[in-house]
Amino acid sequence: MSGEAKPGARPRARPDEGPTMAREASVWSLLRRFWSFVRPHRRWLVVGLMLIPVVAGLSTLRPLLVKHVVDVDIPGHDALGLRTVAMAYLGAVIAEFLCSAAQVYALQRAGHMIIYDVRRFVFSHVLRLPARFFDNNAMGSLLTRTTSDVEALSETMSFGVFTILTDIVIILSILVAMFVLSPMLAAITLTVAPVLFVLVRYFGAALRRLQLEVRKAQARQTGFLAEQLSGVTVVQLFGREQDARDQYAHLGQRYLRATKWANWLDASLYSLMDGISAFAIALLLYFAAPEVAVEDGAVTLGLLFAFVDYLQRVFGPIKEFSGKLATIQRAAASLERIYGLLDEPTEARAEPGAADPLADWRGGLRVRDLRFRYKEQGPDVLRGLSFDVAPGEVVAVVGRTGSGKSSLGRVLTRFYDGYRGSVRLCDAEGADGTELHDVPPEQLRRHVLMVQQDVFLFNDDVGFNVSLGERPLRDRSERLAEALRVVQAEAVVEGRGGLGMAVGERGGNLSAGEAQLVAFARVAAREPTMLILDEATASVDSLTEQKVQAAIEQLLRGRSVLVIAHRLSTVRRADRILVLREGEVAEQGTHDELMARGGLYAELYRMGFRDDDEDEEGETIDEAGE
Repeated sequence: MSGEAKPGARPRARPDEGPTMAREASVWSLLRRFWSFVRPHRRWLVVGLMLIPVVAGLSTLRPLLVKHVVDVDIPGHDALGLRTVAMAYLGAVIAEFLCSAAQVYALQRAGHMIIYDVRRFVFSHVLRLPARFFDNNAMGSLLTRTTSDVEALSETMSFGVFTILTDIVIILSILVAMFVLSPMLAAITLTVAPVLFVLVRYFGAALRRLQLEVRKAQARQTGFLAEQLSGVTVVQLFGREQDARDQYAHLGQRYLRATKWANWLDASLYSLMDGISAFAIALLLYFAAPEVAVEDGAVTLGLLFAFVDYLQRVFGPIKEFSGKLATIQRAAASLERIYGLLDEPTEARAEPGAADPLADWRGGLRVRDLRFRYKEQGPDVLRGLSFDVAPGEVVAVVGRTGSGKSSLGRVLTRFYDGYRGSVRLCDAEGADGTELHDVPPEQLRRHVLMVQQDVFLFNDDVGFNVSLGERPLRDRSERLAEALRVVQAEAVVEGRGGLGMAVGERGGNLSAGEAQLVAFARVAAREPTMLILDEATASVDSLTEQKVQAAIEQLLRGRSVLVIAHRLSTVRRADRILVLREGEVAEQGTHDELMARGGLYAELYRMGFRDDDEDEEGETIDEAGE
């Protein structure tokens, strides 16, 4: 691109910085918002939740059967009763297994479907975020939010929230059974409840804070890794591998420190739960054992067995609760970060079924006093531009590096909003037309397309890279083939698999010129009303250069075109030339008129703006102006 002030030139955001909620949300407020994803799948949830009390009842029944055997059948030497209770116990075990399996399946099925919806929604939201957002947020942070954070949420849906609900119902049913059997023993064992409450409340809040730090540390490391891999050739070229390793190791150490404290807290909570469980059983034995030893005491041996079994069943889930709590806290931190992303405003969208405001537009443009800046407090990069483009007119935009050429293209395609002045899409002098910011970006980009200087190709075949998966195009191979023919790119795929030719990672199987031709075919397949073409400056061989120039000729025909020009051959073909200087229109006219005027354009030309026919190694206009 031309080198005017770019959005990426602003101070870089740290990878862990990014969209965060205005205030720290409570778990309950996050869950209330999350209910919108849960609601469509509540049928599976209802099935799973209805089985929870069944599983809890069967779990509570087994110690009662053991109590009956110890207190009744064994003292009475009732063999038939023993066999009957044994069969009942076996039946309870099988029934509990089947119901528990069905419950887990239903709840996990719901969880997976919910996470599927979350992934789709987050990805869809990210695709509709404005360019400013990506300028201010590192890619690693976005990757963490859309992958790791959602995965943490998935883990909680499968093994956290729903299993905790089951555990809570089981604990409550056991407590009811304990109070029915012996209010005194139940009260004794519940003396540890306040301690448990304090521990869970304190450790839960601390774990959430620590897990949030873990997620941030992970985002930093992911962001650094993504950046270094993207620029690995630069790292290798300048011999910075060791520095990169050291920085990655440093970020890894920060992640380890964050996880160390979270793991220590988790392990401490588990150990404390284990100790409290042993203390409760010891307390039970201390008060109940003397009653068992006394004939006709208030506590029978079977009752003591049942209470010990119940306590183990209560403290088993409570001990695991620390791990599940850590999972939930990770999910809460992830959910907070996800909603921080979802709270970011997206580009305006057209109402479903809304009429196309540009249906009859023929490509006319009227710009008056256009001003634009990337940062709210930054300088204007466009300073009062005023010009017209008639329908079907080809206008070349030239200027030194930093003059505002590419910024103009970004504004006209609504990659950046917030301009001042007027940009009206109108075909006739004096017509009102439509103001640019009144046209939703998705509708605008059906009529105004931009071919960027840096061509990006997806790791797919040529057909996909021309159609970009758009079904009306993807299903019409003849239209795609025609688009390749129009820009003289059929030779790119001839004998190499046709439209099914794999282009490789970032177009690695194609040369720079061939990649440009595929990008031109994208435009040719869609036939926009207006085209904004940011010419590439990359050097290509003479044969490919001829094909590129021929493709540009085809793209210029029959439509309004703004060319951010770097080649004199392209400038000469333009109907009019705009010469920008520091965000303002310094001159405009044809090549011959501007040369005769002897102003900035003539100066740039004399400094090195040469036609390829005159000088095979001639500079571009940007290079001349640097």
